[in-house]
Amino acid sequence: MSEDNSNPQDQQEGSNPQPNLAIEYSPMVNTQRAPRQPSNLQDLLRYAVEVGSRGQDGAQGDVVALNENNRGFLMNALNSMMVNVTEELATIIKTLKENTGQKESCIEALDNLSDYVCTIDYANDFVRMGGLTALQLLLEGNDDELQWRAAETIADIVQNNPFSQNFIIQTDFLSLLLALIKHSHNTTVQVKCLYAVSCLVRENKECLAEFIKKDGFSVLLHCIQSKQEKLMIKSCFLISCLSSNNNEVRSILHSMGIVEQMCMLIDIDDAFDTEINEHLLSALSSLIHESPNAQALCQQEPLNLMLKLNYIKEKHAGDEVYHKEIEYANLILKQVFDTDTVEVDEEYQDR
Repeated sequence: MSEDNSNPQDQQEGSNPQPNLAIEYSPMVNTQRAPRQPSNLQDLLRYAVEVGSRGQDGAQGDVVALNENNRGFLMNALNSMMVNVTEELATIIKTLKENTGQKESCIEALDNLSDYVCTIDYANDFVRMGGLTALQLLLEGNDDELQWRAAETIADIVQNNPFSQNFIIQTDFLSLLLALIKHSHNTTVQVKCLYAVSCLVRENKECLAEFIKKDGFSVLLHCIQSKQEKLMIKSCFLISCLSSNNNEVRSILHSMGIVEQMCMLIDIDDAFDTEINEHLLSALSSLIHESPNAQALCQQEPLNLMLKLNYIKEKHAGDEVYHKEIEYANLILKQVFDTDTVEVDEEYQDR
């Protein structure tokens, strides 16, 4: 969810402040190239003027002032397109709370909600209005689809949004999300909950501290060991982000034996998705950065890390698909073994 700094509260000149409004419009079907689509009230007004000022041949004409009749018609049309966002959010919350057993109604409400919470101001309004309670009911329910849709909505709300991050960390949502990641039998539910946790803790020190307090890294280790590709990739990505330039995080993960786990999981038979090795190596590189103890762990002979890395390099040499994987392999070889190459053992050459 990218941050939107525009003010959604447009006011007419000389009038009292109006409630938050959003514009809905339908694009015109036209073989000619249309003006840029409007994203707010001013854009819509300009759009209407530009379209109205075009000549029959489609050429841009001179912009002329609207007479009273046309102006009145335009304002009525604009008013009919305006939605009171606060009322819409209240309706969505009511629907989610009162219709937990009616799946289609909840899905429609969540779809409508997603159109609003991608804007930070509206996401924060939803949180202030008690909307998290409605999402909690869905997460605590038994319907997998409603669970993952609710988790996805939470991710949209908290991503790059310090207010909502700090609000939600005061609730029990993090514990609920972590429990679903660990115990749900539905991979999509696990992946979406992990995505929500990632959006919550990546850039927020207070949320990260709560994540550590709730033993969140044990949940990530569980995901890495699950051999579920999407869970492994997202867990490695989060570990890589959190351990970069964070000695406390690296120390916790070192003590859990995650360095050795990652070394063992590096796949040389392409049994997994091609991205898994890339993310494993990225996370491993972050974990061992400027850490002699962790680098020494990687040198343990039973792990065969040096041979694995060089086998990967040799096998995928010249293949652009694997260029990031090879880049991380070279980096780890340099960090751990102070080299970027070694002769590959016959055992690996025969694979």
